[in-house]
Amino acid sequence: MTYEKEIPEYAMVPAKEMEERVITPVGKEAVYTEVQLTNISQKPKTMITIEEDILVPDTKPDLARILLIDGTPRPSNRRLGPVEKGEDSLSLSGEIELQTLYLPEKQEGAETVISVQTRVPFQEQCHIALTPESTLQLEIHVEKIEYMVINERKYRVKIFLALCIREYVDRNPALFESINGEEIQTRREKIEMTNVAQRRSDTLHICEDLDIKTEYPPEAVLCQSIAVVENYKQVTEEKVVISGFVCVNLLYRCREDGEYCEDLHQAREKVEFTQFIPLHGGGVAGAGSQIVFDGSDLRVKPARGEDGEEILRLEGDLLTEVEIYRNTERAVVVDAYHREKDFLCDYQEEPCCTLIGTTTGEASLREIFSPELPESELARVLYTEGRVLDGHSRCEQGKIVTEGKLSVRLLCLCGGNPETAGQLFSVTEELPFRVVTSLPQLEGSESIREQIFIKELWAEKINGKQLECSANVLVMTEVTRESVIRLLTNPAFAEGSGARQPAPMVIYIVREGDQLWEIAKKYKSTVDAIIEINQLAEENPRPGQASPGRTRRSAGSK
Repeated sequence: MTYEKEIPEYAMVPAKEMEERVITPVGKEAVYTEVQLTNISQKPKTMITIEEDILVPDTKPDLARILLIDGTPRPSNRRLGPVEKGEDSLSLSGEIELQTLYLPEKQEGAETVISVQTRVPFQEQCHIALTPESTLQLEIHVEKIEYMVINERKYRVKIFLALCIREYVDRNPALFESINGEEIQTRREKIEMTNVAQRRSDTLHICEDLDIKTEYPPEAVLCQSIAVVENYKQVTEEKVVISGFVCVNLLYRCREDGEYCEDLHQAREKVEFTQFIPLHGGGVAGAGSQIVFDGSDLRVKPARGEDGEEILRLEGDLLTEVEIYRNTERAVVVDAYHREKDFLCDYQEEPCCTLIGTTTGEASLREIFSPELPESELARVLYTEGRVLDGHSRCEQGKIVTEGKLSVRLLCLCGGNPETAGQLFSVTEELPFRVVTSLPQLEGSESIREQIFIKELWAEKINGKQLECSANVLVMTEVTRESVIRLLTNPAFAEGSGARQPAPMVIYIVREGDQLWEIAKKYKSTVDAIIEINQLAEENPRPGQASPGRTRRSAGSK
């Protein structure tokens, strides 16, 4: 129950006696400027597990023991979009190229190690929060492979894939500027925003004979891993010049038999390339750029040289994608009012992403291991392969710190003990790494995207019980900062008896947190007028100060 004395006075006034207020939209007289924004965000890493039974081909001997399994994912698409409204899942498909090295139950001829190439198809549905109309860039890496021998003709693999998604949302918000024919007081804030100015791709065909010096000619490639690493880039108005290396790591067999499996050899080669990608439109003053290589078509195969000699040749197409970013600084209107009329508007928040910069750093790793040997001595390291695990970056005291582990897999040969001499065994070790780079603009709340490459990796025997492993790790980071732009929308004027009229003079006592803009807006004056009338030396008044709040309607009038 409500009593009459509890009802406020304004509620007792009859509706017909209430002051009428007419809201008139500004309409076409409002002036806007359209800008281009690209919000770039890195989604959390998603893990995908694929389990598959692999049959040994009929042409291969029975399997006794697996030495090494490596895998390379080949997704059907590396870029997807646009995302439809309401879509909350991602369909991912492709295949994984598996390379398996195993020992046969019975050694036949010179084939002491058997190589099997297998393609494992996959199709997964990943539930991820996606933004409508966005495009996605996919990166898939093999984190780990577990295996189990079922019988001499079958083995089971469990592949752990890491899916990293980079989301791009292109927006074209309209920034309110003014109203034609009206003297609007505006407050502006400088905002730096980033957009993707251009996206280009190009294919470079590579055909290069590898300079491999061995006593015997190569017969077959048993295992290979290929990585493309950026070395240098330059962005001009006409083109992008890219210099890089194709890093080739091979285990191959020579034609002649050798004692203790000396017919197996490792080769690590670098093939340098230069690529020119034209840009269209000109005038690209890029704040930065991103280069993504796809070398899935590159292969090393035995071939014939110009003189008919047996060689190893790297051949295939290298796909390169380039994104050019542009940073633009604008003074955005975040608030406004009119000195003669009641100005009304709505406010809308628009996310904004700014590219702060990029960094590059390297780390040299060195570790001495004492592997578990099968009652024998270490004779030789035949093959070395590495994979980056748990790579992540963070801001720390104005620096970018990137840490992770390098999982190193080694194929070794036993010696010494006549009973075990010539046996092959594999070793897996981990090398931690830490790379620190500097970027002066860091505040500590930025998002960091890192790309980690293994530039060099090698291992050698120290003595019969120890081996030394060394590596060079390259880290490239891209740093972005997220913010929010306050946009003015739906500008209008309030007219009629309800519109508030400015007072000829006001005495105002400054309170904690007061700003001259808010005081000027409240009493329909201007910041410049208040500063001039009160002879202020600073724009922000001190609490308790009376004079800054004194404002006359006539002050500053034109």
